Amino acid sequence: MADTSSVDVSLWWDSFTLLFTELENSSLSSDLSLNLAKKLKDNHVWFLNALSSFKPPNQKSKEALNSKKLKIGSQQLTIQSHLKDKALQISSCLLLDEVQSYIVVERFIEHNGAAADSTFPEFLHTILIQYYKERQCLLKCIRWILMRAIYIGPVSENNYVKEEAKELFHDGLESKLVSFLEGLLSCSYPEQMDVDLFTLWAEETLIEDNLVLDILFLAYYDPFCTCGSGIWKKFGSIYKGILAGEYNLGKLSITSEAQQLSYYVKVQLLLILIETLNLENLLQMVHDETPYRKGASTFSFTDVQEMDTLVSTFSAFEMNEAGPLVLAWAVFLYLLSTLPGKDENNELMEIDHIGYVRQAFEAGSLHYCLEILQCDILKDYDGPVSGYRSVLRTFISAFIASYEINLQVQPEDGNSALILDIICKIYRGEESLCIQFWDKGSFIDGPIRSLLCNIESEFPFRTVELVKLLSSLCEGTWPAECVYTFLDRSVGISSLFEISSDLLADDVSHILEAQQAVQVPGIEGLFVPSGTRGRVLKVVGEKTALVRWEYSPSGVYVLLLHLAQDMYLNNKEEVFFTLDLLNRLVSFNTAVCFAMMDISNSMQFRAIDLTNEQVEKNVWVVEMICNLVKNLPLNSHGAALMSMGVKILGVMLICSPSNVTAVALNANLFDITLQTAVFSVSSNDLSSGSWLLSGRLARMLLIDCEQNSNDYPLTISV
Repeated sequence: MADTSSVDVSLWWDSFTLLFTELENSSLSSDLSLNLAKKLKDNHVWFLNALSSFKPPNQKSKEALNSKKLKIGSQQLTIQSHLKDKALQISSCLLLDEVQSYIVVERFIEHNGAAADSTFPEFLHTILIQYYKERQCLLKCIRWILMRAIYIGPVSENNYVKEEAKELFHDGLESKLVSFLEGLLSCSYPEQMDVDLFTLWAEETLIEDNLVLDILFLAYYDPFCTCGSGIWKKFGSIYKGILAGEYNLGKLSITSEAQQLSYYVKVQLLLILIETLNLENLLQMVHDETPYRKGASTFSFTDVQEMDTLVSTFSAFEMNEAGPLVLAWAVFLYLLSTLPGKDENNELMEIDHIGYVRQAFEAGSLHYCLEILQCDILKDYDGPVSGYRSVLRTFISAFIASYEINLQVQPEDGNSALILDIICKIYRGEESLCIQFWDKGSFIDGPIRSLLCNIESEFPFRTVELVKLLSSLCEGTWPAECVYTFLDRSVGISSLFEISSDLLADDVSHILEAQQAVQVPGIEGLFVPSGTRGRVLKVVGEKTALVRWEYSPSGVYVLLLHLAQDMYLNNKEEVFFTLDLLNRLVSFNTAVCFAMMDISNSMQFRAIDLTNEQVEKNVWVVEMICNLVKNLPLNSHGAALMSMGVKILGVMLICSPSNVTAVALNANLFDITLQTAVFSVSSNDLSSGSWLLSGRLARMLLIDCEQNSNDYPLTISV
């Protein structure tokens, strides 16, 4: 037995589990420490080679373990025979280099105080977990570098991090990641591994699939590299193969966790395919009237034709998960066809993008987009969630712009409702996207802003759609201020109006004048003054049109009046969404809370009756919310409304304790028992018992809402 043997230095690695922990714990507001920056630099080769740095079994490595000592570059190991035996067994099961297997075993025993004489199946299980943890932390370190470079401001340290990220892709990381993805999707269960470990192996493999896709998504999102047509077609072929069951995802999805991970793989690959079409760049080129050949597009006309050949092989009817890709491709083709110089390629212009749209809609592509937004990948996943939302935002915005989607045309149409739901899901909870939306310089959000204005033009005739959308767009202090200002500065009121029969259905924008006061929809006692001019938005009946009047009371005021009356009209949906909007506005912005509380005092609102006499209409928001809480129905829906109402009062109580307390006491809010003390249980009712908001319970709820920033936390309390 030789005293000392040497092996290639590339077999050694410092623990990526420990490195990732250090990276995660590093401050986002300060520079990376010099020590940590050096560790990233030292591991550049490992980051570049990633999973391929873990080598397969090797005879030279196996023989090296027969020595007393083992040199790996500057590192030296003392070989212990009992650990060597375990390492050789591990190597055979994991198909891992013998020296690297020894390193895994030694580190595990050293850091966990484990005994090497434990039974082999149990020991193998723990080592398998440790090994995959190292592999995954290596990938997470790469992902961390990209996310840090993208999302953190330009402080000095981030220049280094961004340079490291760029260098990785300059050196060829993209092609290696694509190869890793193909390998992971095609791999089979190691024959030498015990069948009892299959579940663990399957889940760990799927986790690696997702981490590789995370890195690829971030690489294209910033971008650190450009996805050429060859790689795009490769992704398209992989996606098609996955949907057709040609890869191992179906075989690996044997547990609920594995099924979820498998679903994530398909979603991420779909989003990568949509992102790399670079719809944002195409929208900019359309906006700037830039010829395609002079633009910054990645794909040539020939590339597009080859890519279309691939997309045309997708059958969205058989694979509804391909629907969004087919629709995105249609949008891409349409935007391409609107650029100057598109006539240079007649074959490209002959591609039937409308046929793709029809196919995508019939396959339920919008339903699948909504499903993606509702799934846990955008709730609990630790990957680049805001990036996923951003891709969907750009896709939907480009779709709206391309096909002039207008929710005014058919508000009852299922697709219109789906588009609105998708937009709401994209923005809600994502402050950065809401900030971009209210930034007029963001051309990407322009089509959705136009959609908002179209919906607002029918307020208050149609309120639910407007309130839902505004509620999703008020995430954060500044967005909440923008939403309040948008509503407060409403430029008109819309209502149904009887018209002459000679006004044709397509005679929109027709100007008319109210000969007498017109009641504002849903608000008893509020009228548009006689003599007010209005514009016909659309004809909805033989002698009825929806008219936008040049009468501009505060939209906030109108909405509050609407809410005050809706609670008696039992309009559950509208009350719910209105309270949701008010709750979010006051929670995100204290100044908005003060403005809302003072709305009747800061402005002298007047309501117009039929005799054109002005009658003062004093709206006191706190009192209205108190009355709402007191008059709620005795069911689960009432509990949800109570939760929001009490949370709003709690925020207002912080802003103005004396005023809110006085109004709440005057309303007898803290000592109410409704019509019945005991009621039976039904499918929509609460459990039997008294519906009582005692002083003690009310105070507990107010404290709860002050401390809890989640949406509707009080439903559980109630």
